Amino acid sequence: MADLPAVVKRLAGKQDTQKAYCCMMEVPTPWPQALCQCRDWITDNLGRHVEGYHLELENGDVVGHLYYALSEQALFPYEVESGFAILYCDWIQTRYQGKGFGRRLFDSFLSDMRGGGIKGVLVEGTDIEGQMHFEQYQKRGFKQVYTRGHSVLLYLPISEDEVEIMPLKGHIHHRKGVPVVIQILNGYMCPYDVSTQIILRQVAGEYGDQVIVKDTWLTAETLQEFGVAKGIFINGRQKLSGAETEEAIRQAILEEINRA
Repeated sequence: MADLPAVVKRLAGKQDTQKAYCCMMEVPTPWPQALCQCRDWITDNLGRHVEGYHLELENGDVVGHLYYALSEQALFPYEVESGFAILYCDWIQTRYQGKGFGRRLFDSFLSDMRGGGIKGVLVEGTDIEGQMHFEQYQKRGFKQVYTRGHSVLLYLPISEDEVEIMPLKGHIHHRKGVPVVIQILNGYMCPYDVSTQIILRQVAGEYGDQVIVKDTWLTAETLQEFGVAKGIFINGRQKLSGAETEEAIRQAILEEINRA
């Protein structure tokens, strides 16, 4: 399989972006609406807030992806000087993992960053297994520079050994009472997150005027306003992450109603 013909292709337009998120294509996706919305987000923001690479087979199937942005354009919850790359997400389909494809994809990205004079690469991983776990980046030479909650910020130097960063301050205030206010920050960078948002809107409708849902599209301005790049906040508390079940979502809402 290591000799399987595959090429690393830089995303150039809609013909590429509408193949995004190969992580959702290993089996029939349970969240087709979320996948479509995320692909549309990349299509609309390519060259502005997102760039990327795909690993494609000869038949055109995408089996690996890597999405990133330059620090001056990235939607990223940290203050970072210009000249750095922000790695959003990278993935190789499970059946192709451990065969050198991930290294080929990442090395192509890193080579282009070196050639473009990029100083280093930042990525916000997690301490949650299966969700961009920070240890997989440490194996590539990234070093841990900051942690908050389940998030772990890591840095890979290229021409600069150090990077100056400052986490954005959160501005989402806790509240108590009914109506319960649900604030959704729509980044549309991950189908797991978007799937939860879609189900949440449906469940929230069950509670009538006891629940208010507010949608905010993530922009550079709202990033500064809220201090976070994505999330679902119920009365100001972030209780939900990606791929939540309908029952978990209902329980999170009921907790806030009962708190009142």
